[in-house]
Parts: sequence; structure tokens; C-alpha cells
Amino acid sequence: MKSNPIFTGHFSAPHYDVVALQYTGFFSQNNITAMGEVIRLYLEQHEASSSTRRKLFSTFIEMVQNILRYSSDSRALTREDDEMRFGSVALGIDNGKYVCESTNLIKAEDILRLRQCLETLKTMSPDEIKLTYKATLRTESPAWSKGANIGLLTLARDVSEPLEFTFRQVESSELSTFHLKAVI
Repeated sequence: MKSNPIFTGHFSAPHYDVVALQYTGFFSQNNITAMGEVIRLYLEQHEASSSTRRKLFSTFIEMVQNILRYSSDSRALTREDDEMRFGSVALGIDNGKYVCESTNLIKAEDILRLRQCLETLKTMSPDEIKLTYKATLRTESPAWSKGANIGLLTLARDVSEPLEFTFRQVESSELSTFHLKAVI
């Protein structure tokens, strides 16, 4: 197998004070469910606030679902109706705050749309995000969306700091690495 372009530069494993979960590999609905159970148990044992537990679990699920739905990595595996996509996710505590990060490969034509959406979210107040979230629930999903198109709004609604993101062109490829970081 060729070397993995997803691990170039700062996209290698994050360094947290405490690591709750770190996974790199193929994502399927079954392993997302298993990872979700690990996260749920970890949070039940280490986080007293039910609001924080809900936000962290929701953030984790949105990030891994985005990998499963939108990763453009050519290593995708398919069995019947079950598609597996390659990516990376981590959840931990750094400097007293929870951090959830994901990384996957995307097509060049997706960068502009993602960047515009993420930049817009960074300029919105929490109330504006909540109103947009509610309005989006009542609208039809765009043609490019494989879900209800509320994933990034859900993330932005739950974070305590603006979402951080980077795109990095992969050498000798038409793909770019998309790295997303949420702090709660």
C-alpha cells in the first residue's frame, strides 16, 4: 500500500494531556457505533456536566459521520450497501478543555464551499448560529449534501471557541487534507 498522505505535516496524531479516543483507519457505521460507546462510557465516568457530555458526543458523531459521508480518499472500501472511508479522529483534553479533531481527504472542488461555510460560521454569534440551525432544519438539503446539511451548524452551535480548520494540498494528487478542530 502507498504511503498515507493524510499524515503529512501537522496532521499527525494530536498531543493531548489526556486522550479519550484516537483512531486512524477505515470508518464504517459499525465502528462509529463502537467508538461512540467508548466515548459515551468515558464521558459518563469523567464528565459531570450532562450538557458538556451531550455537546462532546454530538461533536464526535458529526465529525466521524462527515468522514464517512464526504471523505474522497481512493482507498474507500465497499461491501453491499456498506461503504468504508479512510480518515482520522481524536478526542481528548488539552489545557483543561475538550478537543475533538478529524482529518480526511477531500476533492479540490469541495474546498471553496467548505471554506465559505466555515468562515461564515466563525463570524456568527451563538444566537445567529442557533437561528440558522433552526431555519436549516426546515429547508431542503442542497444537492451535494448527503445529510440534512446541518452538521457544521451542529458543531458550531456546541463549541466554546470558533471551529478551526485547515486545507492542505496533497503532493501529486488532486485531493487536499481537510482538518477540523472543535474545542468544548
